[in-house]
Amino acid sequence: MRKTLAAATLAASIVAGGIVFAAPASAVGSCSDSFKDQFDVINPGNKPDQTYYIENCADVTNGKVTGHSATSWQMLDLQAIDLSKRFTSFKVTTRLEARSGPTAPDVDKVITSKTCDLTELVNKHYQYGASDTDRASTCAAPAATYDKNLWWSTDSTVVYDIEGDGKGPITRQLTGSPLLH
Repeated sequence: MRKTLAAATLAASIVAGGIVFAAPASAVGSCSDSFKDQFDVINPGNKPDQTYYIENCADVTNGKVTGHSATSWQMLDLQAIDLSKRFTSFKVTTRLEARSGPTAPDVDKVITSKTCDLTELVNKHYQYGASDTDRASTCAAPAATYDKNLWWSTDSTVVYDIEGDGKGPITRQLTGSPLLH
């Protein structure tokens, strides 16, 4: 009966638009492959086109809330012809945010943020698989003190400028992590 009630509560929370966690004794997180954002980058000429994946995560450990955005990518067509520079800029801004309740009209307030320049990394590697232990492609916002009365999440924005396309910087607002409470 208890397992059924717990499963029903979790299912109702997910359907309501977020995942709810109790205050942790050690660690709780909101990462899930189902919350990865992805977008394609079409390069001019014979440069390889790629799909980029960004996973936003919020975690609570020992009274601190952290947020990070892990970036990975792969080529759409494994036939790379032009191996020259693909980006003049590729930056990820990760925001650790909090709100007073789980639903609208509550508005996220940015608690901490950090912008990471991944330009050199994305130009150096045509494919790159990020993992939890890979910090080269992960942008982490500074930690904040956990407040159990708030609902926490991590959001991110990617701004990139494709070399030689003449369009200038492109901004993508990405899906945030599930809410932690």
